[in-house]
Amino acid sequence: MKARDRDRWLACLYAPAAARPGLIALMALDCELAQLVVTTTEPMLGEIRLAWWRERLEALDRGEVPAQPLLAALAAHALPQLSGTDLAGLEDRWIDMLGHDGVTDAHVAGGGTLFVLAARLLGGDAGHAQALGRAWVLGDAVAARTPGPLRPLRALAALALRDAQRARAGQPVEPRGSLGRQWRMAKAVAFGR
Repeated sequence: MKARDRDRWLACLYAPAAARPGLIALMALDCELAQLVVTTTEPMLGEIRLAWWRERLEALDRGEVPAQPLLAALAAHALPQLSGTDLAGLEDRWIDMLGHDGVTDAHVAGGGTLFVLAARLLGGDAGHAQALGRAWVLGDAVAARTPGPLRPLRALAALALRDAQRARAGQPVEPRGSLGRQWRMAKAVAFGR
């Protein structure tokens, strides 16, 4: 995930040390599913590939851990706070994007689901996490101040809002992991806004 989405990687580093490996594995899973959708040229093939992930994630609940590094990391660091079935639900976030150019309602809801799962790892409020996840996908503002455990997620939502504001102003989006983005993340984590 570090190479694929530097912003998410950096946000995970703000998580408490005990929650960090599980959060990194969760975000890496979402990045993997996103990459699958982006690189699929035929929606039916994408559905098959996503079904493979769903089946393997659900198998984690039966103690079946294939020799796939990401699945092994999830089994080691995200279970038992999350179940394989919980993780398999992230497929819904991405399957609806196959063959679509815009953001779908299922994708927005899935952003909320991703952040709710992250909140379970971080020990934070699910309702607030869901609002942050939806704002992250849409590039919207979240008015309420974010409590400490969820501030790594607030950092991602703050970056999405910043990107949306820059796009509306006709300004280019800064490269992921740039100093300006890191500064915005640090502010969101420090102040919860």
